[in-house]
Amino acid sequence: MTWRAHITNEAAPPEGGRFAAILGASPSKGARSPQLWNAVFERSGDAARMICLDIPDEQALSSVLAGLDSDPAFIGGAATMPYKEAIARRLGPDRLTPEAARIGAVNCLYRGEDGTLMGANTDGEGALASLTGQVGSIDGKRALLIGPGGAGKAVAAFLASAGCAVTIAARRPETAAAFAEAIGAEIIPLPVDARALSGMDLLVNCTPLGFAQTDPTASPVEPEALSALARDACIFDVIYDPAETPLLGAARALGLRTLNGSEMNLEQAVLGFLKATPSADPSIVRETMAAARAAA
Repeated sequence: MTWRAHITNEAAPPEGGRFAAILGASPSKGARSPQLWNAVFERSGDAARMICLDIPDEQALSSVLAGLDSDPAFIGGAATMPYKEAIARRLGPDRLTPEAARIGAVNCLYRGEDGTLMGANTDGEGALASLTGQVGSIDGKRALLIGPGGAGKAVAAFLASAGCAVTIAARRPETAAAFAEAIGAEIIPLPVDARALSGMDLLVNCTPLGFAQTDPTASPVEPEALSALARDACIFDVIYDPAETPLLGAARALGLRTLNGSEMNLEQAVLGFLKATPSADPSIVRETMAAARAAA
């Protein structure tokens, strides 16, 4: 089975035509990257486009990656839930950027100078840019991050590198213990209660709870527990669909600052596009993607 069998809602690119792709369980059901990337392709007069590849399991993922790797028309793209860590494992450390290797997850695919398919992680950089744009410096702040999956590890690593004291809440703490130790973070089990939230300056949700395509009514934290956060705390949910998750709605009702994943998604998309098409003008890419997001 080739990668073309996983295109669910679009015409396949022509044989030999340059293309990008987003790989995930069901990116065709709401991923924003194709809209952003394709807006840039269209503005620049490039016939390439990004397509969605809905991949049902890791066995199929291996076949898709092998097919894309061997197809010179594939310029790169994005990876989303739940395969960011699996793609990093399949590429191996020699084909990851140092940041992606340290995090153990990939959200960006691109061709190296010699044509080798490489993996990078732009989630953490995009999240940090979005968060500091909202709250300023996080040096010395205390953050509780829920969900150390592919995106969660990237965000946690960048928070720690910016001087934030990070606590990670995980369903299975033992599986993330080595990562937490490597970045100097504390790790605690879920569920998160008021005691765990007490005095935290930042609460970051990196789980899919609240995502429109999975469980839009769910929240990783009970609303009443949020009152234990610091009075000027910010709640950052990396989900961007819907714009206000149940977690953010509960935080807003308490008068707390909130931030969704829309700006993070834009920043990581810009960085990923520039990885795949390094000759592109960064200012044009950002301007075009921002306009496409606003028009959505």
